[in-house]
Amino acid sequence: MRKKHITKKPRPEVRHKSIVFLSLFLALSFFASPGKAQIELSNGIEVGYPVLINKYNSNLFYKQVTAGLRFGLSFKPVQTQFFPTLNFSFGRTRLPVQQVENNVAVANINYLSLMLNGNFVIPFENGNTLYMLGGIGFTKFTSRGLALSGPHADAEYVHEDSLNNITKIFPAIGLGFEYVYGQSANSKIYLSLGLMMQYIYLFADRNEYKGTVEDINGKFHDINASMTGHAFVPMGNITLHVLTGRGFIFWKKKS
Repeated sequence: MRKKHITKKPRPEVRHKSIVFLSLFLALSFFASPGKAQIELSNGIEVGYPVLINKYNSNLFYKQVTAGLRFGLSFKPVQTQFFPTLNFSFGRTRLPVQQVENNVAVANINYLSLMLNGNFVIPFENGNTLYMLGGIGFTKFTSRGLALSGPHADAEYVHEDSLNNITKIFPAIGLGFEYVYGQSANSKIYLSLGLMMQYIYLFADRNEYKGTVEDINGKFHDINASMTGHAFVPMGNITLHVLTGRGFIFWKKKS
């Protein structure tokens, strides 16, 4: 019997999210400002320190530094006070699963983030520029196994038995700013320094980890916890911006 070739179709929820984001981005671009606009591309590095608050862990310090790369696409009208940016970033982080005595069992995670930001431009008299940012989006977490963090982490052993009820995509919002020194904000190429606070809501009763920790005394501890709760991720970034020089007309004011 010949096997039928099955073609996998994109998941409806992923396709719908992409359509919504594209529609919002185009709508914000259209209403940002009348007249000529340019496409701005950006690329940078980001570092952060995520804190996850839930009932399974009271230790807020578990060597959880985040590091990644970010890419952006902006429609930037000339002399505007507002413009939208679609940011995509990816990198590596870790989040706590369960506190085990003085140590914390943590999950090593690869993340992908898609954020639609609105940028409010605040120029200063000395020529410097501040972008106030607010955005919504989604973050995807992919677990890469458990590890231990704490004073005896190197002398203890953790084993992951299972990961159930997996959910990878979570809603996120962000607030922050980017600072541009001098008149470079109007240049073809310029750098910015930014700070961002991102909030990610991890759904309850999802991503259930089960495992075992063997401590330095040979005693075994069970891991039975869900990665759930409220994740706060303060992040800093250095970003290179490049105006492509290709302009187009959104719409013109009637004379």
